[in-house]
Amino acid sequence: MNKDDLIWEDEALETLKKIPFFARKIARKKIEQGAIDLGEKRITPELMEKIRSQVMGN
Repeated sequence: MNKDDLIWEDEALETLKKIPFFARKIARKKIEQGAIDLGEKRITPELMEKIRSQVMGN
């Protein structure tokens, strides 16, 4: 699976827009890689939170 196989839910894209512009590209890349690592095809706000928790160690 690669990033082109991923489906972003509208709510997840809205959440991504809340990340400061200068960090958004890096965040998107980490979220997409996290989804691939977890075997997920659909990116949801809940998945974003799960990935954030893993990256931040929470």
